[in-house]
Amino acid sequence: MKNFFNLIRVKHWIKNLFVFAPLLFSKNLFNKSFFLQTFVSFILLSLLTSGLYVFNDIKDLENDKLHPIKKERPLAKGIFSKNFALIISISFILISLIFSFFLNYKLTLLFIFYIFINILYTIYFKKIVIIDVFVIALNFILRILTGSIATGINISSWLILCTLFLSLFLGFSKRRFEIISLKENANRHREVLSSYSVDFLDKIIVVLSTSTILSYALYTVSIETKEKFGESLVYTIPFVIYGILRYLYLIYKTNEGEPTKLVTSDIPLILTITFWIITSIIFIYR
Repeated sequence: MKNFFNLIRVKHWIKNLFVFAPLLFSKNLFNKSFFLQTFVSFILLSLLTSGLYVFNDIKDLENDKLHPIKKERPLAKGIFSKNFALIISISFILISLIFSFFLNYKLTLLFIFYIFINILYTIYFKKIVIIDVFVIALNFILRILTGSIATGINISSWLILCTLFLSLFLGFSKRRFEIISLKENANRHREVLSSYSVDFLDKIIVVLSTSTILSYALYTVSIETKEKFGESLVYTIPFVIYGILRYLYLIYKTNEGEPTKLVTSDIPLILTITFWIITSIIFIYR
């Protein structure tokens, strides 16, 4: 069972929690109907992303066998056959599409677009410098749109902007980690890494970390936010600043950069995210 969970990458389901963002910032977090709809969309999106992860592993199987970290994945280790993995991939994708139609047909259309973009990413976009990370950022925006479409809640342009900068920051940080950890084998395992350099990525990371903090800070003091939540949300800015600085510390001092691993294993980051969520709920719903 553990190997199966690793195959479908259950740990990466944490990324799909972005579907709850529209619920949180629309003051509907405690609306039982909306919460149930969002939770169902979270499960369906998680099944969809798992199916696509498995598809990606099938395509990159031979390269993963030579990767120092990815070689430990169940498919690369030979624990599961390619045929079994393909059945799981197709089944998860079909289940998510079928059940999403009963929830909201627009959600099904969004999922089809998500599949289309990610298949193109696996086949083509992952080889194009900068565009590869922008596609990753687009996936995070689609996660937010999933929560919006599932409930019919309109989302703020600020939410899209903050998500864009944050996801780009995390994406380019991961590319830096890959170059450093893979060293001379970096180009062999991910072709696009030949177009990046640590120095170039360091400059991008500085720009995006600054943009992430500024966009969130401007959001908290915007007229729209003050009218909706009052001025208290500005007091959550220190958590965002510390979270970004802590992440920068980890990628530069410990040479880490895998987002999923860091946000689920680094205690200061976990506490920062937890406190940000709690304080945001208090200030929004007080």
